[in-house]
Amino acid sequence: MISIIICSVNPVLYTRIHAHYTQLLAGEPCEIIGIHNARGICEGYTRGLAQSKGDIVIFSHDDIEIWTPDFLPRLKHHLESFDIIGVAGTSKLVSGGWYSSGRPYAAGQITHTVVGEFQVTFYGAYRRVMGNIQALDGLFLAFRREVIERVGWDAQTFRGFHCYDIDCTYRAYRMGYRLGVAVDLPMLHQSGGSFDSTWMQNAELFMQKHGAYLETLPPHTHQTAIVQVKTREHARTLMHLYYERFPE
Repeated sequence: MISIIICSVNPVLYTRIHAHYTQLLAGEPCEIIGIHNARGICEGYTRGLAQSKGDIVIFSHDDIEIWTPDFLPRLKHHLESFDIIGVAGTSKLVSGGWYSSGRPYAAGQITHTVVGEFQVTFYGAYRRVMGNIQALDGLFLAFRREVIERVGWDAQTFRGFHCYDIDCTYRAYRMGYRLGVAVDLPMLHQSGGSFDSTWMQNAELFMQKHGAYLETLPPHTHQTAIVQVKTREHARTLMHLYYERFPE
């Protein structure tokens, strides 16, 4: 069974993402758990996990679209080799933002909506699933149940909606779990994130908790590749062409 846990205060977005997952998982035993009054995302996800029953537990933002019809077979296949699957992350975490490492450490691809257009960000890859990952972006995270039950969410430190993802996944990495970035699960995220003073405060909390264990960044880090296009179909095509270049 698959459990999908979504923190959402927007009824329109929640209705849309519920229908999206229902269609993607048609015929598969699943449950979709909505948390609509979370005090923070760690608190909400902890409550959702306690209500869930699935062997695979997905934590998802309410404003994504998964752009592959064979999403579930691919996800199950990846979870045979990994304990946690995301769609973007880094193999060298150096700060409170996983993307700060840049290439060749950042991995994955995501399309964001930007002023009515579609910004396809290629963080980097050389395989369809990138291993040796230290931290993952939280727009989509799939766990083996026993892993997230052991790792958990730190609602005491991260009481809002920032840095919960790298805290959880970095702790999982340090506990010896295998994290993977699935480049072949292309997704649209209808948000580019908010890096305001609240985010900075949470990034500082992250550094206070984990800074002593982080690696330093060597010189000559390459920048992320970004392509902006006008249509959803163009963005989707670019993402599929990107991962199809790589071996399994």
